[in-house]
Amino acid sequence: MLKGNRIMSQVRLLWIGCLESEQEFEKKSKKGYKLASAQVSQYNILTGLEEVTGLSFDSINGSVLPPYPIYKDLDVSEVNWSRGEDNFNISVGYKNRKFINRILCQNEMIKATRRWVKERYKGEDLIVFVYSMRSSAMAAGCEIKKLIPNAKIYLIITDLPQYMDLGQGKVKSLLKKIDFVQIKKMQKKYDGFILYAEKMAEYLNISNSKWTLMEGLYDSKELNSNQANLKKKSIMYSGSLDLKYGIEMLLNAFMEIDDNTLELWLTGGGNAETYIKQCALKDNRIKFFGFLPSREEVLEKQKEASLLINMRLPSEAASSYCFPSKLFEYMATGTPVLSFKLDGIPQTYHQYLVIVKEESAKSLAKTIKSCFDDSLTLQTKALQAKEFILKEKNKKAQCEHIWSFVNKNEG
Repeated sequence: MLKGNRIMSQVRLLWIGCLESEQEFEKKSKKGYKLASAQVSQYNILTGLEEVTGLSFDSINGSVLPPYPIYKDLDVSEVNWSRGEDNFNISVGYKNRKFINRILCQNEMIKATRRWVKERYKGEDLIVFVYSMRSSAMAAGCEIKKLIPNAKIYLIITDLPQYMDLGQGKVKSLLKKIDFVQIKKMQKKYDGFILYAEKMAEYLNISNSKWTLMEGLYDSKELNSNQANLKKKSIMYSGSLDLKYGIEMLLNAFMEIDDNTLELWLTGGGNAETYIKQCALKDNRIKFFGFLPSREEVLEKQKEASLLINMRLPSEAASSYCFPSKLFEYMATGTPVLSFKLDGIPQTYHQYLVIVKEESAKSLAKTIKSCFDDSLTLQTKALQAKEFILKEKNKKAQCEHIWSFVNKNEG
């Protein structure tokens, strides 16, 4: 295989992020680790690029954990695992102390990077993908650039850092501001960027030639072709149950709908749980399932619903700079999907969604009711959405797009 004028056997791939082995992810999830979407996203991009290139990644990772005692372990153990023949994967160990856990993780990731260069790197053309705009992973990428100046490093930006890990007090807020200054300095060392939202480029002052848009991807292997035998008349929201994501508006809108046959299903967890339980006591149509035991059970539940809903709000500052990760998962089910119009969702998606015109409980309730008045048209739209995701946003297509950008960027 050739890549430009180079033989692919002389190319080496390295992943730097927060990926875990399947077993370790399950263990950490039970202790308070909540980044399920990041785990799925990383695994899909990494394995997709391996399929497209015929190469195998090594990976260096640092868990993005809440501090002890929110997360149950103070001492996070190092984990090593293999995903196949002749590859190396590590999730570093570190002290999970409040306020300094991220810097301690960063230090260990830098040490792991130095060990990798010494023990695993054999002088190949190195291409590095760094997942997420977090200082620990970015610093490890910069360490690669320092040790191997000819290496090419690409940053995958799913969210802007100032909109991650919010609501943690004044000290955390100050530390995030300091952290962002360091992140902006490190950004200059990167050769290219894969952005999940177009407006990120302007905000981060990235020149047009150095970025490409890749708002996410879907692994069709996750799709169970067996549809639910009987769909219940229901609306489902799954994911982070935080008040900032419009959960209160959703509950208030639902309780305005006078239809005893309609139910609202919520799965996941977050700071809106108390309000959800209060509303469920008032209205027995509201069903709160909490965290379902596995991703497979979430996907099965989605197939049983009549309408899936994305509650990211246009008024959220972050909504212009992120693509809601749940949309791919929702649209691939063939179930109608309702969403507000967000700057982070490209125009091409709007024809496949039921759009809420105004950010209010009244408008939301009206739109939900309209969905059940014309179910045939809605189902046609839903099947078109499924086809769009499976054909144009599947893992292979999106990773071919990434790899084409890398080849073009390297001239």
